[in-house]
Amino acid sequence: MNPKKILLSALLLAAVALPAAAREAEPAPVFGLGMGLQYWHADDMDVCDKDAMGGANLIARYRPVPYLGIDCRLGCSGVWDGDKYRMDGKRYETDVVFLCVPVEFGLLGMLPAGDSFTFYAGPGVGYYWYDIDVKTTRKHHHHYHTEWNEHVKLADDIGWYAVAGADWRIVPCLSLFAEARYTGTGTHVRHEKSAEIDCSGFGGQIGILFNF
Repeated sequence: MNPKKILLSALLLAAVALPAAAREAEPAPVFGLGMGLQYWHADDMDVCDKDAMGGANLIARYRPVPYLGIDCRLGCSGVWDGDKYRMDGKRYETDVVFLCVPVEFGLLGMLPAGDSFTFYAGPGVGYYWYDIDVKTTRKHHHHYHTEWNEHVKLADDIGWYAVAGADWRIVPCLSLFAEARYTGTGTHVRHEKSAEIDCSGFGGQIGILFNF
């Protein structure tokens, strides 16, 4: 074989192999900060005639070693419902907003799969703050109306969750992620013996994570 062709082939092989080797040698991100959009379906929740909530989460993730992650999450999910009706010749509008604000901490087992993908799963615990606001508006005519606001105090809850997902690092400093999760939590009206509002159920989330 021609020595020039051998040398050229070796140089081409090195040009392809060296960047790949560099990527493999690149360490996993130690810290990540991101945000995700969440869908939360609660099978037994019946608030605002709905059984699902939408919201967002802020996520801070620390990886002390490549195969372990520690998550801190702050989120807000909720559901809204409105109604219009007439009574005594006047028009009324009612808006009901149900909110859940969780602060969660979890442990993740991280499984790198090649240069760009990482699969993860793990459990966590959280403190879940609940709230219901009811606003009623009585409209007399186009430029005048009266409003009543009622704040229903709900009991907070200490719950848990389990999550499984995948992280795709598209560039060293930025990842896209998608995950499925189950959350176990519920609430009830404070100081009253009322039926529990069970918010336990499955959900999903997609978002971005900035790597440092």
